[in-house]
Amino acid sequence: MTIKVLIAFSNRLFSEGIRKLLEGTGDIQVAGTVEPGESPVQAIESLRPDCVLVDFTTLFNGFGDDGHASGRFILIDTRCGEENIVSAVLTKGLKGVLSAGSTPLLLKKAIRAVACGEIWLDKIEVKNILTGLHALKKAARPSLSEREWEVVSLVGQGFRNKEIALRLCISEPTVKTHLQRIFHKLDIQNRPQLITFALRNRNERQAAEAPDRLRPVRTDRGV
Repeated sequence: MTIKVLIAFSNRLFSEGIRKLLEGTGDIQVAGTVEPGESPVQAIESLRPDCVLVDFTTLFNGFGDDGHASGRFILIDTRCGEENIVSAVLTKGLKGVLSAGSTPLLLKKAIRAVACGEIWLDKIEVKNILTGLHALKKAARPSLSEREWEVVSLVGQGFRNKEIALRLCISEPTVKTHLQRIFHKLDIQNRPQLITFALRNRNERQAAEAPDRLRPVRTDRGV
């Protein structure tokens, strides 16, 4: 069985390096490489790879602002930060997380494992994920208004700004204003970090109007 791999990194040199590294591997074939800045969605639909190698930028920017990736993704951790890794694991359905400092042998093992339906986390990434979860758990509960908590809850469930506006019967600009205030109060920089926060707090607040559709991710160790 030949494993088809799609490479989708935000750095062209990194993509080329991974492609050359995988060349000549008997059971692994590079089906294609997505150019930096391009969405990998079309390539995934046309090539139907068994495994997609991505970095944090591609994973969160390549599928729309709030879109959820679907597929067997392996995140190559290029210093993403612990909380961002947790967000990626919980919200993007990752099947593997691999440190950028891993050996070629480990990369190939991860690809084979994920292609077979397994979950791969190397030892370094297990530590990073646990560190990120611990940091979030220790964070003090901020003072958000009831409406802001509703927005946080819906963001955590994957709703877009327009959908949040419809569900809360407010305008989309008002949603954006709420998000700006939430970002400031929580001292976070982007939506993925807010999703991480929402997931950690989802059991402490009732969902705004929709049921919680998120499921815990298994953290099996690949080594």
